[in-house]
Amino acid sequence: MNGKSTTLDGANVNARLDAGLCEFAQKNADSHGRKHTELADPERSPFQRDRDRILHANSFRRLAGKMQVVSPKQGDHFRNRLTHTLEVSQIARDLSRQLQLNEDLSEAIALAHDLGHPPFGHAGETALDKELRRFGRRFEHNEQSLRIVDVFERRYPDFPGLNLTREVREGMDKHQTFFDRTNQEFKAGSLESQLVNVADEIAYLVADLEDGVRGNFFKLSALQNVPLVARVLSERGEDRSSVVRGVLRQLIADLVENSRSLLSTGKIGFTDVQRGEFLQLKNFLFNHYYSAPSVRAQTLHGEQVIAHLFTSLEEHPELLPEYLQMGETPLEIRIADFIAGMTDRFAEEFLG
Repeated sequence: MNGKSTTLDGANVNARLDAGLCEFAQKNADSHGRKHTELADPERSPFQRDRDRILHANSFRRLAGKMQVVSPKQGDHFRNRLTHTLEVSQIARDLSRQLQLNEDLSEAIALAHDLGHPPFGHAGETALDKELRRFGRRFEHNEQSLRIVDVFERRYPDFPGLNLTREVREGMDKHQTFFDRTNQEFKAGSLESQLVNVADEIAYLVADLEDGVRGNFFKLSALQNVPLVARVLSERGEDRSSVVRGVLRQLIADLVENSRSLLSTGKIGFTDVQRGEFLQLKNFLFNHYYSAPSVRAQTLHGEQVIAHLFTSLEEHPELLPEYLQMGETPLEIRIADFIAGMTDRFAEEFLG
């Protein structure tokens, strides 16, 4: 990465936006710029420009064909990877405004955070990781997201990838959730990067609460012993939408109030009490939703499809698209690149 760009986007825009940020936020004018030199855009800040590039990427559109937890075959209203990403982005923007952090940077990181996620939800990531372990390698969707924006998205004649700013790429690289780590602290990266981590957690939990009830995996009345939900039930009854909104508001209110006192230390996070309640609800969902027989069956199916695809492409690499036929990249990495970019339907139909 080169040093700070000498042709920074939107100097006047940057000054106006930065005036509204708290002292701990990432300033637009302080961006370290891009790897490849480009003409400046006088009308957009660097992170607004990144956001727009991500929105127009092929890999962003393909998220609509990748399941989140439940296959789209089970119903039109369950979240897919794209709708989840949009919900993360909305929550990240809301949190950024309340904490006076850089809303455009948070939005860009949120929109890009799952670009490298393979088909079939977390099962797809697990299956690809298992295949690559045979070669002494690992699959991690954050790293794959960076490969996509750095290599495979080809929209410009002068350089590969989207040429995103260092701050957005760092946020993508350091994205992590309770599914990805063992500790409970959001310590890595900028405040905006940490904020997207929490927004992802909130979006995931609240969406799965709603989808779990909608799919009849459990009743809201079964959550009477889960404090985060029980408080809302006592106030609002068992109306699904009302309960979901109430849980979301509790999480956001706790995060904002607690984080205001943490910003000077470079951290974002819930209070200890709220984090404990968050984990209680997460454990409930694990036992009653993620571990449900029908969800487990979809998980197993996804793992089997990816394992079959990987083995078949090892035996017949000529089936890889032309752009993955050549080069010095090991075959197993090229296969993983191809599979990770597939939608669920394309993966199931590819071998006929």
